[in-house]
Amino acid sequence: MTTIPTSPSGDRVSVRAEESTPRVDDPAEDVPKPGPGSVFVVIGAILSGLAAAFVFQSLSPDTPFVILGGTLLTAAVLGVIGLYRYQWFLLITLAIRPSLDDLIADQFGTFQPSAILGILAIGVTALHLISRKLTGNWQRMTPLGLAFCGFFLLFVPSFITSVDRGVSQAAMFGLASVVLLYLAMEQHMLDDGRFLFKLLAASGLGMVVPVITGFVQFFFTGTLDPGGSGLVRIDGSFAHPNTFATYLTFVVLIAISIIPTVEVKQKLVVLTAASLGGFLLIATFARGAWASFLIGSLVMAARINRKLVLVIIAGSFAVAAAVPGVGDRLANLTATTGANGGVKTDDSLGWRIGYWQKITPFFNRNPVSGLGIDATKTQTVEFKDPHNSFLQAFLEGGVIGGTGFMILLGVATYAGYKTWVKARKNVLDYQTKLISVGAIAGLLSVAAQLITENVLLNTIVWWYLNIAFAHLAVLTWGSRNTAITPEEQPTPDFERRALPHGERREPAEGVL
Repeated sequence: MTTIPTSPSGDRVSVRAEESTPRVDDPAEDVPKPGPGSVFVVIGAILSGLAAAFVFQSLSPDTPFVILGGTLLTAAVLGVIGLYRYQWFLLITLAIRPSLDDLIADQFGTFQPSAILGILAIGVTALHLISRKLTGNWQRMTPLGLAFCGFFLLFVPSFITSVDRGVSQAAMFGLASVVLLYLAMEQHMLDDGRFLFKLLAASGLGMVVPVITGFVQFFFTGTLDPGGSGLVRIDGSFAHPNTFATYLTFVVLIAISIIPTVEVKQKLVVLTAASLGGFLLIATFARGAWASFLIGSLVMAARINRKLVLVIIAGSFAVAAAVPGVGDRLANLTATTGANGGVKTDDSLGWRIGYWQKITPFFNRNPVSGLGIDATKTQTVEFKDPHNSFLQAFLEGGVIGGTGFMILLGVATYAGYKTWVKARKNVLDYQTKLISVGAIAGLLSVAAQLITENVLLNTIVWWYLNIAFAHLAVLTWGSRNTAITPEEQPTPDFERRALPHGERREPAEGVL
């Protein structure tokens, strides 16, 4: 087996499986290939979806049939794809998920396009993982995979004893989709680390609709923030500006880390996407996301090019001074009244601190298993989540669920630290190093928002964080095909150049 030269600490990354171990060239082959009868399965699925839409509309005549019928038809086709080619299903799911929150009709109740996709993801992914296990293609889970499973299982008691079982049930479905999709990503990246690029490409496609929607809102259809800030805040195709901002914080940092590693044409596309996303991040007027993006940017700059730290700090002051509304938004951080004289609802630090003080005593109701996952809002007149993910984990999951959340964060932190050390010691190739630093910076930026935002049950954001989590886990604990640059190919010239901050480049991995 050929390996990357070890560092003084003995760290190394394997880039080729043992010759005695059969390589999985196409992980999608662990499920049956479609035969001639599959066309009838597809037709049957489509007809079933349309029939369900007709029935639903007959019971609720005001239901927009185009949305419901199109959603069910798409879900049926996706389900069939997932059963035969799971990687395609996973990539399509990541590409369309950010577009679905705007497709909401009040007549559907909880039967929304995003909810349908989540349930579909649970079913198809569970069947896929079972298939891998039964056919002998199951890769041993990393400690982070085990931590994800523990995170879910330790919240089960919270659901059982919940004060509002209906609300908690929906939250548990969302959590299940997060854990299952993570396990699937981890399995496929353990098969071949280069699957990361497909996941990133699909996520990039997922930015298209939110970005277009965000600019339409900015120039034409933006509405006044109901939180009392007096600003028009952009939420793209997401349900809330803060959620959109958290998503943009992560994907823009990842995009920045990719830019130096790709060819010129690709560089232009990624740079354009990052620039547009960065502009909309400002337009969300989400102060927590601004601060976390600054933290992530500084972390990335410190590892890649220390001179960028000063540039980023100077740029931040320039944006605050030049963009209308930014200065006022920062100045009103502790305000309790809105621009129109009304009471601010949930967008100030002062309001958050007061709300934390109000809901903290709820912990005493059930210290062991908590109020019930996502149930805090049902116990207050404000009907709002805690705006603090650590507090939410212990209030709603009790000591059991809160411990599961802290263990997950601890294991993820360890994986990030080990990868950071490898990047610092140049154990990783140039491309892997930059993407890894971007993943760490992106995860750290979102982690900073755990203190003031509702990230714990923000399913849509977790789906994309999973990509970074799986990448770090595979680099830390993986043992097969974990390099994202194959040793069979010579290292491109753009990877052989000196690192941005002047470190000496080691010989290309796998090249004798």
